Amino acid sequence: MKKIILNVITIVLVFILIFGVEASPVFAAGQFLLMPIRVQHGPTICAIEPQANAKFPTVGKQLLDETEYAVIDWKTKLNEGLGRHPVWNITLVKVPLRQQNGFDYTKCDITIHYLPQPQENPNGFIATGVTIPNFETGKTNIEIYYLDIQPNWVKTEWIENGQGYYAYVDKPYYTGLVATSTQLDSTIRHEMGHSFGLGHYIVPYDRLHSIINGLEDMPSIMIDTVTVLGVKHYDITSLDLAQIKSIYGNGGFDNQAKQTSGYQRVYELSASRQSYQPGEKITLNLDTNTFGQNSFAEIIVIDSNNTMMENIGVSKTNSTIYLDGKYQNNEKYLAELINPITGDFDFTSFTVGTPSKIQDANQETDNTVIPTWIKDNAKQWASNSISDDEFAKGLQYFISNKIILQNQSDSSHSNHIPNWVKNNAGLWASGQISDQEFVAGLQYLTDNKMISVQQ
Repeated sequence: MKKIILNVITIVLVFILIFGVEASPVFAAGQFLLMPIRVQHGPTICAIEPQANAKFPTVGKQLLDETEYAVIDWKTKLNEGLGRHPVWNITLVKVPLRQQNGFDYTKCDITIHYLPQPQENPNGFIATGVTIPNFETGKTNIEIYYLDIQPNWVKTEWIENGQGYYAYVDKPYYTGLVATSTQLDSTIRHEMGHSFGLGHYIVPYDRLHSIINGLEDMPSIMIDTVTVLGVKHYDITSLDLAQIKSIYGNGGFDNQAKQTSGYQRVYELSASRQSYQPGEKITLNLDTNTFGQNSFAEIIVIDSNNTMMENIGVSKTNSTIYLDGKYQNNEKYLAELINPITGDFDFTSFTVGTPSKIQDANQETDNTVIPTWIKDNAKQWASNSISDDEFAKGLQYFISNKIILQNQSDSSHSNHIPNWVKNNAGLWASGQISDQEFVAGLQYLTDNKMISVQQ
């Protein structure tokens, strides 16, 4: 049987929140993917000196120095031509080991940590760095991995329609040595670009092949750097600077132009409950009604230390996402949705183990008899026989009996009620889910001011 060779370059993403171009034919090459991260003013970047490593005693100083050079590079190039009146202000604060316990991290807009390799290593990814936004706080965490990565071409064979095929796929690995200055320099500049709001720059495969083989300079520092490990020359380019200025305007980080499109919260992601027990399966619900057949997005889950626990690719077909039992710690987790085509985002949180308002409310529910008329209302609401406002009248009973708590904050609200809440109402009315699960959905509505209840 004759075997056919396929020329395959596998993209292993450095910034794994965003897919490679092969994931979406709707996004053309020669463009930036959209990243819903913004700084609100001239950012303060806090570079946290890594823990001492006996094998590499000077690596901490090297990483802090490389970070300082990267900040100078971004500032110099963004302010080029402005003379004595620079408007692109970036402040670097180095935080040595001896100061880290008492340091005020609230002053940091962007925090950089340096590790040998990923801690949680979700899905076994290999990366030189990763940028992790926290949409709830507006802060961004960068992790730089300082172990050297080398390509590893592996032959993969398969049979399709009786025909044998094989291809060589790159599966890079950590060598155990410190990365070259080239790898560290480019990675730090690349991840800083993400923290300012730049997505990956997409090039077609034939051009990427030329770049890998040193036949062409990189057109952008935002090309995925693991795929171009053979390249020895990296620069922040005019494309990168123009994209930054298209996001913020020419007035700099402190005098930003008003956004005209993208970067908006879309209220499409929710957790089925606000609280779970350690090891319990967690369900995320995604409203994909606005997704086209070729749409795609990414969901990441981070812990209270802004460490990424999981990253999941989503499309129109997977509106329910189940997280496994790795969530054992008593803490709050944040699930975040990123759409690299529209630049939109959403987030939702859940706690594991630690008692919360929902758990307190569930305790009350166990001792409270819920009248039959409320179940009738829920059934009618789920089938659209009564309006949201009519259903809201029934919530007064839950508030009066302290089964759910009324949110008194002045935070903004959304009129978009997730489909899963209404579905839960129908399931509860027919006895398919517990009172506690139904109450969790109601608490979600009041917490997020998605439904108005008059007291």
